[in-house]
Amino acid sequence: MRAFSRLALAFLVLAACDTAGRVIVWGLALPVPGTVVGILILLAAIVALRRVPEPLKEMAEFLLAHLNFFYIPAGVGVMAYAALLADDLWPILIALFASTFLAMFAAGLAFQVVARFTGGKGDGA
Repeated sequence: MRAFSRLALAFLVLAACDTAGRVIVWGLALPVPGTVVGILILLAAIVALRRVPEPLKEMAEFLLAHLNFFYIPAGVGVMAYAALLADDLWPILIALFASTFLAMFAAGLAFQVVARFTGGKGDGA
């Protein structure tokens, strides 16, 4: 029962950060998703603590272990709107591949910039 309450408290912290981010975005009319602001709030708290609390680490590991469940609503949405998606299949595929290419290009460019700043020294991993 104690482990459950620790995980419930950690989940409550995650939900509170998310809600706080959404409220801040709504209140200030920011053009950023509230979840992103909530993650930044959580990051600031972890940096201030200089460690990740053990219950939060356990909750993160649990959520990552069961990440595939978060794709179920997206899959149901795709099946529900299959006819609509079929009408616009080519623009969707072009946008998908173009954005993937641009993301890979940006990641490679960012890696080169960071490698230049660090002198190209890696940790060998």
